[in-house]
Amino acid sequence: MAVTTTSVDRSLWWEPFSSLLTDLENASPSDDLPEPLAKKLKENHDWFVETVARFKSPNEKSKEALMSSEQIKIGPHELTVKPDFRDKALQVSSYLCLDEVQSYILVDRYLERGNVAENYIVHDPIHVVLLQYFIERQCLLKCTRQILMHALYLGNSLKEESLIREEALKLIYDGLEGKLISVLEVLMSCSHPEQMDVDLFTLWAEETLLEDNLVLDIIFLIYYESLCTCTAERWKNLCLLYKGTLSGSYNFGKLAISPEALSSFYQAKIQLLLILIEALNLENLLHMVHDEIPFRQGACGFTLTDVREVDALMSGFDVFEMREGGPLILAWAVFLCLMSSLPQKEESNEFMEIDHVGYVRQAFEASSLSYFLEILQSGILKESDGPVAGYRSVLRTFISAFIASYEISLQEEDGTLNLILGILCYVYRGEESLCIQFWDRASFTDGPIRCLLCNLEGEFPFRTVELLRLLSSLCEGSWPAECVYNFLDKSTGISSLFDITSESLLDNVSQIVETQHPVPIPGIDGLHIPSRTHGHVLKVVDGRTALVRWEHTKSAVFVLLLRLAQIPYLENNEEAFLTLDLLSRMVSCNTAVCFALMDSCNICHLQATGMNGQIENNVWVVEIISNIVRNLSPNPSGAALMSMAFVILAKMLKCCPSNVAAVALKANIFDVASNSSTFNIGWNGLSSGSWLLSGKLAKMLLIDSEQNDYDCPLTISVLDFTMELVRTGVEDDIVVSLIVFSLQYILVNHEYWKYKVKNTRWKVTLKVLEVMKTCILATASSEKLSDVIRDLLLDDSSIHNTLFRIMCTTSEALERLYLNRLIELVEIEGLQLAISSALDISYVMLTKISKDMTSSIPAFHQAVLSSTTKPISVIAAVISLISFFRDPAIQVAAAKLLAILLQMAEPHPFINSCFCPDDKRMADLRLSINSILLEHRILNDDLFIAVLNLLASAARFQPAFLLAIFDTKEDTAVQLANIGGVKQTTNEPLSGSLGSETCSLVNAILQFVESSNDVINSNPCVLLNALNFLKALWHGAGLYTTILERLKSSDKFWKQLSSSIFQSAALEVPVLKSIKESEASLLGHKYRCQSAILETMAYDVFLMKKLLYAESLVKDPSESNKKIEADNNVMKSILSNWCNSSVLGSLIKSYTSCKYDNEIYFHAKVALSLLTVHIMGKLVAGDAGSLSVSLVEKIRHVYKKLTVQPAFSELLAQYSLRGYSEGKELKALIMSDLYYHLQGELEGRKMSAGPFKELSQFLIESKMVKIYENKCSLDLFLNADDGHVFDLGRIQADLGLDMWDYSEWRTSKGIAETMLSCMQKANSMVLIGNSKLSSLKALITVLTVYEDSLLEKMTEVGGKIPDQLIFSCMEHICRSFLDTLEPLSRVPDVSEDVLDFLTSQADLLLHLTRSVRKSLSMSVCLLLLKTSGTGLKMLNDLRTIVTGVNNTMKLLIMLILLSMEFCWLDSHISGVKDKESIEGFAEISNVSLGLLPILCNCVTVAECHSLCLTALDLTLKGFLTPDTWFPIIHQHLQLQHVVLKLQDKNSFGSVPVLLKFFLTIARVRGGAEMLLNAGFFSSLKLLFADMSDGRVSSVINSGKKLSTLSDKIEKPQLIWGLGLAVITAMVHSLGDSSLSIDIVANVIPYLFSEKAHLISYFLSAPDFPSDDHDKKRPRAQRTWTSLSKLMETEQTLMLMCVLAQHWNTWVKAMKDTDSQLREMSIHLLAFISCGNQRLGEAPSRIPPLICPPILKDELDCCNKPSFVNSKNGWFALSPLGCISKPKFSGISTTALVIKDQATESNNYVSQTYFSDSVAIQIYRIAFLLLKFLCLQAEGAAKGAEELGYVDLAHFPELPMPEILHGIQDQAIAIVTELCETNRSKQIQSEVQQVCLLLLQTIEMALYLELCVLQICGIKPMLGRVEDVSKEVKLLMKATEGHAFLKGSMKSLSQIISLVYPGLP
Repeated sequence: MAVTTTSVDRSLWWEPFSSLLTDLENASPSDDLPEPLAKKLKENHDWFVETVARFKSPNEKSKEALMSSEQIKIGPHELTVKPDFRDKALQVSSYLCLDEVQSYILVDRYLERGNVAENYIVHDPIHVVLLQYFIERQCLLKCTRQILMHALYLGNSLKEESLIREEALKLIYDGLEGKLISVLEVLMSCSHPEQMDVDLFTLWAEETLLEDNLVLDIIFLIYYESLCTCTAERWKNLCLLYKGTLSGSYNFGKLAISPEALSSFYQAKIQLLLILIEALNLENLLHMVHDEIPFRQGACGFTLTDVREVDALMSGFDVFEMREGGPLILAWAVFLCLMSSLPQKEESNEFMEIDHVGYVRQAFEASSLSYFLEILQSGILKESDGPVAGYRSVLRTFISAFIASYEISLQEEDGTLNLILGILCYVYRGEESLCIQFWDRASFTDGPIRCLLCNLEGEFPFRTVELLRLLSSLCEGSWPAECVYNFLDKSTGISSLFDITSESLLDNVSQIVETQHPVPIPGIDGLHIPSRTHGHVLKVVDGRTALVRWEHTKSAVFVLLLRLAQIPYLENNEEAFLTLDLLSRMVSCNTAVCFALMDSCNICHLQATGMNGQIENNVWVVEIISNIVRNLSPNPSGAALMSMAFVILAKMLKCCPSNVAAVALKANIFDVASNSSTFNIGWNGLSSGSWLLSGKLAKMLLIDSEQNDYDCPLTISVLDFTMELVRTGVEDDIVVSLIVFSLQYILVNHEYWKYKVKNTRWKVTLKVLEVMKTCILATASSEKLSDVIRDLLLDDSSIHNTLFRIMCTTSEALERLYLNRLIELVEIEGLQLAISSALDISYVMLTKISKDMTSSIPAFHQAVLSSTTKPISVIAAVISLISFFRDPAIQVAAAKLLAILLQMAEPHPFINSCFCPDDKRMADLRLSINSILLEHRILNDDLFIAVLNLLASAARFQPAFLLAIFDTKEDTAVQLANIGGVKQTTNEPLSGSLGSETCSLVNAILQFVESSNDVINSNPCVLLNALNFLKALWHGAGLYTTILERLKSSDKFWKQLSSSIFQSAALEVPVLKSIKESEASLLGHKYRCQSAILETMAYDVFLMKKLLYAESLVKDPSESNKKIEADNNVMKSILSNWCNSSVLGSLIKSYTSCKYDNEIYFHAKVALSLLTVHIMGKLVAGDAGSLSVSLVEKIRHVYKKLTVQPAFSELLAQYSLRGYSEGKELKALIMSDLYYHLQGELEGRKMSAGPFKELSQFLIESKMVKIYENKCSLDLFLNADDGHVFDLGRIQADLGLDMWDYSEWRTSKGIAETMLSCMQKANSMVLIGNSKLSSLKALITVLTVYEDSLLEKMTEVGGKIPDQLIFSCMEHICRSFLDTLEPLSRVPDVSEDVLDFLTSQADLLLHLTRSVRKSLSMSVCLLLLKTSGTGLKMLNDLRTIVTGVNNTMKLLIMLILLSMEFCWLDSHISGVKDKESIEGFAEISNVSLGLLPILCNCVTVAECHSLCLTALDLTLKGFLTPDTWFPIIHQHLQLQHVVLKLQDKNSFGSVPVLLKFFLTIARVRGGAEMLLNAGFFSSLKLLFADMSDGRVSSVINSGKKLSTLSDKIEKPQLIWGLGLAVITAMVHSLGDSSLSIDIVANVIPYLFSEKAHLISYFLSAPDFPSDDHDKKRPRAQRTWTSLSKLMETEQTLMLMCVLAQHWNTWVKAMKDTDSQLREMSIHLLAFISCGNQRLGEAPSRIPPLICPPILKDELDCCNKPSFVNSKNGWFALSPLGCISKPKFSGISTTALVIKDQATESNNYVSQTYFSDSVAIQIYRIAFLLLKFLCLQAEGAAKGAEELGYVDLAHFPELPMPEILHGIQDQAIAIVTELCETNRSKQIQSEVQQVCLLLLQTIEMALYLELCVLQICGIKPMLGRVEDVSKEVKLLMKATEGHAFLKGSMKSLSQIISLVYPGLP
């Protein structure tokens, strides 16, 4: 069905004017309009011309269109007609007499919004529409008014180019003037609709009168400044309107039915009057009179005929019936008088015929001047938002013209003067532009008033009050205040009454007199006019008494102060009031005047009093003011005087804090009962005196608020004074008293006071909150006040309740205030400002002065987080206030506070219930956040950022709350209540419940991300906060799966973010020394943005790996797996593209290029020290300038410490010796020289070593530098800008730098500015550096997770960076590392930031090295070693003066170790064959040699000693010969320090490393001697002392069971074995020397007596398992052995062999106790002999030895195939016991143990690399056992040889032949098998070593068998001979062709022939 559409007049449509008005009001008045705004004005030009007349009356066509059409077309706009809206539109049309279509537009526009505040505040929607209609009309009129005001402000300077002026002139040209007058006539004649009820009528009347005011404002602006000249006809029309208004002939007056309407009506009459006066163009007439321009027809706008017609009209005014017509009559009289004063032809001066004097008489009869004064006193103009200055300017011009027209007498009895002065005071007061015009001599308009001022000044000080009144009003603004001060200070004379005598009268004609005696100056005791002073008689007062102006120059300011000081009763003294008022206004408006007032008056005081001694600077005025304050009585007048006095004191305190504070507080102006003061007895802590002020001040505050109505209330001035005291750092009982009084009395009670002046309450509220915030911020700098302030603010519930009463409201409540006509707008605005301030203070309290909350939560925190806070909870209030769009400041403060509350509540789950607002409030919050984030253009950066931070805080700390924001379901509150705000551990409960509103918020984020490429350049700060929110989401990814899926579902998401990285990959950093602060901030935020993006990417890669790994464990993957893989492919594609393009390389090179310049940081400290020295000189001279009191105290303290430094004493002695000076001057000379030395340092001239260098270093390291170093903030909303080094704001505040221009310190300002410049450069450097560092760390994280191989076997997420790219980057990083390192050697101080950057560079280098460790080249290793060595050396040198280098050193040593490991492995695996490899290895060796001293020096660093020793060990073993490395080690290594580490209980983990290193150096004779001299054996004994019997063995003092150890795959600590290995090496190295013998003699009794239980543990053999299933046989509980323990057994045996070689010492030391040792050895050998598994035999079901893998390397070896591949002996048996062990815990009783339970499975267990290693270890043990027994037999044989017989009773025990046969058979079978198997190919080197070991074992076994046979006198058994014969033949045959066995087989053959002589 077709839709019916009707077209109507396009002029009916309009766009809302509220936004256009906002743009116009926000436009800078001093600049022309921006092009877009000018375009909007042109589009709405017709509306501006026709104004509200464009809102049409009802007509049938519109009504028919509305009734009969479904759609209405209005030009390009279309409206769909809704039936319910249509009915309301017709109702609105009848009420407003408005076109039906326009009524529908209103209804549709303002009722369609479901979220406007009025819809839930006002129940009747019609009221909403009516209100919006009037708002639209008024916004339209205000737009027109704003255009004209802007055009007038610009003036004629931009006449040709000004768009705004062009628009204004076009409006006037198109008839705006006539349209407005027509509209005005309509408005003044209108009557209300009959259908309208009473409430709506009141609204309609008030809004109509407001429109009248706006129309009149526009008409005034048209005529003001002659934008348009008012014709006589227009003037008469306006005059008739004014007359009709006064006479009541218009309905206009009938609308004044409410106070607001009455005020608007009164304002309209005033506006009309002033328009008429302005239209007379009196200013032009004054100009014509001044320049004597004759009257010509039309020259002044009125012709003679016009004048006569207007005069006829004016003569019809009856001032008795219409009193308000009197002012217009008076203005007309002035106009006529000026016209008659113009040069005319003598025969025709028509204006003389008009009786203007008669008009004046009528006007005065009607008290017209009084009416003008009433206008100004009423405050109507002041409260108006219109052109107030223009209206006042009209009155100014009128009074000036009146003064010029009629003679004004200065006689007191004439009330006209006072009226004129009263009007002028009200006109000028508060209007700086008018005051500037007055003091501008070129301004002829003010000329008559200036003449009046000069006349008043001529009678000073005889007549003072009138002069002070006028000057005080003319003192608005800086330049006018200076003019007033100069006017008074350069006064040319003094006036006084004088009795004239014949002697004193010099000239009767010219009235010149001369005083014969000193004449007292009026009102000043002790000050006289000198005799013989001439004077001029101004007037005769009485008889011979005259007022004389004496030619005696005296500053009027000084005279005023003297009079003020001597007034006996100040209360109710008008002169005292006006003097203080003038002084307070002068010092408030102009700081230079404040300084001049103190300086010049102090000098005058010294001269006048004849004082020769110097008193404290600038204190005389302060003394006067302080005395006044102290002596005032508690009454209204006293309160007024006190208020002004405090204004003066506060300003002077800011100018000269130390001097003013000392005098003011010494005067005890507050009657504080305390004797403590920092100024008279020095600081000794806050006294125990009362902190309560006397009741006088409180009483005066109440009197002042209730009875006084002047500009500055006493409460405000007292609070300002308190604030200045706190800011200047005064720490005194009076300050504490004032703080307590301000917060506990004023803050808590001020809301209950009565106020005479409206809105004063909110001014007091804002000021006391400002004091509160100042106190909070002062806690950071004032340690002595901080505790008092902190306790007061955190624990005083009355303060908390006051804060909550201010800010605990809702946006709905605030909106209702706007609809309440009884509440003025200024009241609402005051409340809003107070709410914003209270929210901000709460935020600052929570972030700046929070106590430690681990023990208890402070009272303030409890109250803030409580749900019972009144009137509503804080959390509910801030949630609601975020929706208050009328005031963005409140929204920002509320969002920030809510964010910190979310963070605070996170560790306290019981508080989380507070974050469960009702559905409606949460819906409002959701809609508000949507509205803010979905703006097409960010209107308020602070609000946008605050909301993003709120979301980020919720994501981090309160996920349930965040999901509630995203969720629109009705059960949101239930979810929140159930969850309690606690983070969830699953993905499902929350993330799956998001409603459709999720899309809007997610779309807002996506919309912002899509524009990230532009935003990162235009506004990176906003982008950074958005990215931080994204990072928070990814950090809690498990809770936000739905949100993340929605974000990643956008194809542009990752593409846009990565594109931002790509675009900034080659970001260039300008030269730091020339970079601007704004550039640094922009660059810092860009790097921070990149960091956030990279961190988010890293989170996502890690998440994908986890998800894919989880999916891989599921047998039937879900459909979600495809989605995960798709997401993974996107990220993988991006990172792969980076790796394959130049992006990654560019990023690495960009991020690793350090921009830290330590000299910049050092220069900043030098500059601060330079300024400190300069200030010290000033302070010594007694000039504290504008420095804060706290800074003065700190500098004095530093000066005191500086002068007692030894270097300073040395300089004093030198200077005295050279006769430079003595006493104080000598110190000043030294300080001067120190200053120039520091200046030279700053300019690049390095200071040589000596006393001045020491003093400068003391200053640089002093507290002065540290107090201004910015401490890292824990603020949740920390941005890049916050990471500064120096707190420039605090420095400037403490210096009072803005005051220096007004004092003698101005010459020193360059020094301070140089310091600030240096500090700013340091801040910029650190800002960029820290931001780049964050990006670098993020990039390292991305690379780590991208290349992480932990899960890559299961998932395809990671990737590989091309080696060539890595090599290129590594080369660049090395250069950047050295570039960063190089400047550190040139400055004595190193920033921690530089060290952090070095650490990250080294970290990235280490990561890249690990990723290409398999493909490193010698050249790259060489580069890494050189770079690391250089860095390690320099950092180790800096370690004594800089903390924090150890971590960097650790990374560099790891890099050295990694490089050396590769080189060592490469040289050993591939060999060094070609020339290039040989040269590379040689160069590596040379570099390694250079690294030795560096590594030796680094060994003493606790964090690095293990790594250092490992690197040293590898270097010594792999690259250098002992002859090369030993001299270096001997010279540089502090071996005793290293040896003592064995005794360190906290360094147990490093013991194996120590022992391995000791083992390496022990292999050299010199190294063994070094160990011996360093007390190695003593430390080793202490180490072994903690070893218990066999239970711990491998783990000392760990308390861990071996099962636990193996579970965690920790590396067993081979302490015992390594210790014995070192002893073995030392004995070997020392040979047969006496040292060796001593070692053996000491070691044998220690090991075999004291540690016999450990020897027994490692040599004890278990029983071999049996297949017998006899259940009755008892079984011991056994545990596991390990490959590590087998190795320790080997080492034990090795030492036994070495010791046994020293036979004589062995025998002597053992003392026949070695029998047990031999028995254990034989038993262990027998156990090994039983493992004779032969080829082809079925393996036993029971493994003889359980040796599971423990280490990660061992587990890896289990996955490698066997390399021996033998099926005989232990190679066949070991696989059974080398499987991974089950959980078991028990106590180990032997080193080699068996499993005495049957295996559960007979399945075949394959051989592995690990099982082969275990078997080889067993055969090594067997070989050493045989060797030890051979040594025993050999020793016994030698003894028998010496005795001549064999003593069988003492002959050592030897193994039975059967044991030896088992060993022989195993070895022969294995070697035969291996040789046969590998006959056709070359045997691997590892297998060759196995064969050689076994052949040596066979040979050793045969030697022992021979010994047994000979000792026992037996022969080999026949069967054994046959077996051996067969085996040997097979062995001989198998070994043929294997050359490496030739020598061993020859030796074997020899022993075989001895044992078995007849063997063929």
